[in-house]
Amino acid sequence: MLKRFMYLDTGALSDYVSALEDGVRQSLERESEAERTTFTDTPQAQFERMLSLAKSEPELAGWLTPESDQEFNSVKIGNLIEVGCEIYVPEAVKALAPQGGLLDAMDQFEAFLPAISMFSSEQLDDLPSREQRDAVRLVANSLGGKQIVVGEMDQSEWRLAGQLDASYIKADLEGQARLVGKVSSIWDSGQWKPLLALPGSTLIPREQRRKMERTKPTDDQVGNYLEGPAAMLDVLAIYR
Repeated sequence: MLKRFMYLDTGALSDYVSALEDGVRQSLERESEAERTTFTDTPQAQFERMLSLAKSEPELAGWLTPESDQEFNSVKIGNLIEVGCEIYVPEAVKALAPQGGLLDAMDQFEAFLPAISMFSSEQLDDLPSREQRDAVRLVANSLGGKQIVVGEMDQSEWRLAGQLDASYIKADLEGQARLVGKVSSIWDSGQWKPLLALPGSTLIPREQRRKMERTKPTDDQVGNYLEGPAAMLDVLAIYR
């Protein structure tokens, strides 16, 4: 079946193929008496070859295709996994993205702030402070070219998350898809990780991330966290 990639990290792909093949093939040439044909080693071809090698050498690749909770419980950090799941971008991440409109709304708010300050101080107390606005801008700017996705499965309670490089995004990410990536972190049931401070993420400084991880989210913050059992992936590919 032909694959349509929504995301493919070609840099990581070359590293994986090189490790499995002991050297990436840049091209393949075939000759006959009548003609000479050159085949370029495209990323799509590399991915198919990597899948074939990983499946033929599962111990070397750490290759797993978990589906049930029992199979996910055997997943370890370093495993390269492929899972069918429902992919979505968390609302908090969407809002902070350039196209999310939050920063534009803040710019408009600050433009009207001199007029708003004419009202009573009690009304101003309900509005976001300068410190809060600066914190939102800091996180939004930290996103840069990054994107966060979450994958959920019908057959398992486990959730998967990954931070993507926007330069490798080829199409809309959301919907049912196959997710391939290397496990970088795992947390158990009952543990919560803030979406903008997931393990391995560079969006928030480490000290602040650890402080957030020690704090259980309130009811109105639950949507900004990811509850275990869950795993963070270095995402290689998302395709249908």
